[in-house]
Amino acid sequence: MATAKNKTNGKMQLISDLKSGTFAPLYIISGEESYLKEYYLRELRQKVIDPTFADFNMIEFEGKSLTPEQLTEAVDSYPAMSEKKLIIVTDFDLFKPPAGFSDFLPGLLGDLPDYVCLVFYYDVLDGKPDKRTKLYKVLEKSACFAEFAHQEERELVAWLERRARALQCSIAPEEAAYLIFLCGNSMTNLAGELDKAAAHSTTGTIKKYNIDAVCSPVLDAVVFDLTDAITAGKFQRAVTLVGELIAQKNSEVMIFTTITRHIQRLYAAKLCAEARGGEKQLMEMIGSKSPYYARQIQNAARRVPLRWLRQAAAYCAETDSALKGSAVDRQKQIELALLAMASALREG
Repeated sequence: MATAKNKTNGKMQLISDLKSGTFAPLYIISGEESYLKEYYLRELRQKVIDPTFADFNMIEFEGKSLTPEQLTEAVDSYPAMSEKKLIIVTDFDLFKPPAGFSDFLPGLLGDLPDYVCLVFYYDVLDGKPDKRTKLYKVLEKSACFAEFAHQEERELVAWLERRARALQCSIAPEEAAYLIFLCGNSMTNLAGELDKAAAHSTTGTIKKYNIDAVCSPVLDAVVFDLTDAITAGKFQRAVTLVGELIAQKNSEVMIFTTITRHIQRLYAAKLCAEARGGEKQLMEMIGSKSPYYARQIQNAARRVPLRWLRQAAAYCAETDSALKGSAVDRQKQIELALLAMASALREG
């Protein structure tokens, strides 16, 4: 029986295994960062088995249609002209399995043959392990849990710099951090947005104006602009942004939830500044891993009084309740809340 190596970091263990060519019998690949999950699954496909014999030695299943008989047969059948066979199961809920799986999974997964490399890959399902189950106790000994969360900002900045060089271009750390702020921290999305900014650049250097010209901002970034418009006395600009977000098929409730969260973060930044807290403390308070984002929140909070932030938070709570509790014109409700915030700021 093959056993997984003792490891504390499954992601690093998977990377190490790909370098050494010595593979665990069982990998569970999950997490928010699709780009990295897909990359390392491709690496497993290429390195566990000889591509020449992939038709014989690689078996893939969709979790929703998998049967106990199919999985058992895949594990029990020997590889052809190869030392290993690769079995990939996508979106199978190991910890709440369909009827027929519960009794035999611990025995099967705890005693996989040496020739098997079995991968449970989570794309739509989150794949979070339930540590209370009998199966988890088995998997803890035999499986490599490789979870790929969103990267830290510094890791993303370095990756964007490398990717820009591969595009025969360059991007400075400050512009890379701005791209992350504007477009979010999904590597898949960032790759496409960087490609657009690089194509727009005529100098070989990606600048902020290239990013602004062609890149698509995520909801959080638009709401940042929307709130800035309110505090700058540009109410009509804020209303226009709400209309654009709705036209892009964002739900009114989601839009206003994001506005509320942004006001709460401004409030936290204001309190943090008054308590002379630092950037790290603020990042913990607002639940962000981005120093760039924390600095932007700090700068925005300096421009508004604490009293107004308390009022804005109260307007948000009232409007949030109205949006979720009735079938009124939700866009109008949002606009009225923004108008109340703008009026309160003008009144001083």
